[in-house]
Amino acid sequence: MEVEKGRVIKWASLSLEPGMFDGEVISDPQALSAAVKQLMSSSGIKGRNVTVSVSGLYSVSRTVTVPTPLGASVTHEAVLEAAREVMPLSEDEQYLSWQTIATGEGGQQVLVVGVPRDAVDNEMQALRAAGLNPRILDLKAMALVRAVNREQALILNIEPSCFDMIMVVGGMTEIMRTTAWQPDDLSVEDRAEHLAVALELTVGFYNSHHPAFPLDPATPLFVTGQMSGDLALTERLQARVEYPIEPLAPPLEYPVHLTVSQYTVNIGLALKGTAVAKTLGQGGYSPPDINLLPEVYKPWKPSARQIQVSCAVIVAMLLLFPVYQMTADTMDKTAVLEARYTAINNELQQRQAEIKSREPLQKAIAEYRTIVDMGGGYTEDVRVINSQAEELGIEVQSITHEGSSITITCEADSYTTFREYRTALEESGRFFTPIPPPEGYPYTKSGVLRVKPKPSE
Repeated sequence: MEVEKGRVIKWASLSLEPGMFDGEVISDPQALSAAVKQLMSSSGIKGRNVTVSVSGLYSVSRTVTVPTPLGASVTHEAVLEAAREVMPLSEDEQYLSWQTIATGEGGQQVLVVGVPRDAVDNEMQALRAAGLNPRILDLKAMALVRAVNREQALILNIEPSCFDMIMVVGGMTEIMRTTAWQPDDLSVEDRAEHLAVALELTVGFYNSHHPAFPLDPATPLFVTGQMSGDLALTERLQARVEYPIEPLAPPLEYPVHLTVSQYTVNIGLALKGTAVAKTLGQGGYSPPDINLLPEVYKPWKPSARQIQVSCAVIVAMLLLFPVYQMTADTMDKTAVLEARYTAINNELQQRQAEIKSREPLQKAIAEYRTIVDMGGGYTEDVRVINSQAEELGIEVQSITHEGSSITITCEADSYTTFREYRTALEESGRFFTPIPPPEGYPYTKSGVLRVKPKPSE
């Protein structure tokens, strides 16, 4: 979508081959790059600096309270410490971003978002190969909230491979959840029932944590995404849920023939940075507006100090240039020293290569130490896994330890029992949550669950 001065100018879409993605993660960046070039060329959309989004699948977001004195700013270390208590953090696997969204007594409310590195890296590779320069990276759910622009709303974004469930209460994004599904195997009635159940579970989760202020049944429901144009699905969904489905009216000028519900994410990206934030004083709130683009992909800008240092170096070189011309003998000696430096540097590089060749062995030793350090904690994890399975009648076929995670291969007599077993593991307190569901979830009754044990107290 191309937007100029708050008005949609051009838009276009292209169906992509399924082989380009693996669970919403780009698996063929070169093929995607070619598709983007083709779409921009055929539609006449131009421009290099772009705002893009990444799917919420496999992403993790939590709002944490960071204790800080009144008027003080939170630190990166304090945010990570608070986040580690409620969400699995691995800076080797995720790019982490955060923003202070509210203040109150005793601390600040900080939204922390973790996005898989492979999803971001592959997307950046594809876009750059297409000649584009991503300047802002947003989470798809945040773009949807910005486009809907309501203080209170439920948003259901339906795509062929996944759907997003978002809840906004009092202007704050309380829940952002992305779930994979396979609608091609379901009838219209089953699709509506599946989405309605997911909506009820989401609202039920929120109400259980806010018993004094449950979600108002009059809260509007906005249906967006590629499958929002299925009128039969929308009608059956409305008949199934109590929340009134309302049409979108985003704060952006656009032609009347634009299918707004199918381009809601694009509109939300175009609106990024335009939301009016409330004063972040005592009790204040600021809408989430995080740029998830990692520092490695941001354009380099010299700081004022770097500019001053560069100017000082240039002046010094101009002053020394006449002296340099008069000291030919010194330059000869410098050439000799440079030759020696080159020889020493070559030797250093060889030794660095030898050290790097030892890294796999060091990594294996570190993984072994991890297993040893787990000690009785691992035994207790296995006990919890087997005891929960025995209570629900789950057949555990294998349990495999993989360094910092445990892989469980299991089978149930029904998909509901399988889902109850996954929920029981999350609620046991032994593992980080959420636990990623297997392919085909929630209608599968067998598969592989990967859990990350919490460290022993």
